[in-house]
Amino acid sequence: MSSEHGTSLIPHKSHGSRLRSMKRTFKRFTKKALGWVLMALGFVLIAAGFVLIIIPGHYFLIVAGLILVLRNAFWARRQFIHLKRRHPNWIMPIRKLLRRNPQILSVMWQQTLRVERLIIRRGSHLKLFRRRFFRKARPA
Repeated sequence: MSSEHGTSLIPHKSHGSRLRSMKRTFKRFTKKALGWVLMALGFVLIAAGFVLIIIPGHYFLIVAGLILVLRNAFWARRQFIHLKRRHPNWIMPIRKLLRRNPQILSVMWQQTLRVERLIIRRGSHLKLFRRRFFRKARPA
């Protein structure tokens, strides 16, 4: 069945709906592609942060890379949550730096105190070692 102008009477998609569908598909594709590119950039930043570990301030690269990877990879987010539950004291500084308004100075101060505490503990072990092995000989 057709009308006088040669078009069928069966309704079909108009040109506008096809165009919207193509735009939606293109938008979805570009969003996924951008996600993959940002995730790859995040991994590059994390690797650069670990390579440049001798330079002060390299933590910024690692945190920026983590932000990019965690925002664009569902599996990485799931793994991060697992680590957060398993080792909360290790992940706490990273979580504080990943917030919208990171408390950089407080995290740096807490990490300084944590390292200082480790050094003091090691020093006390060293004193015990000295006492035990470097005693003066007792007169008999």
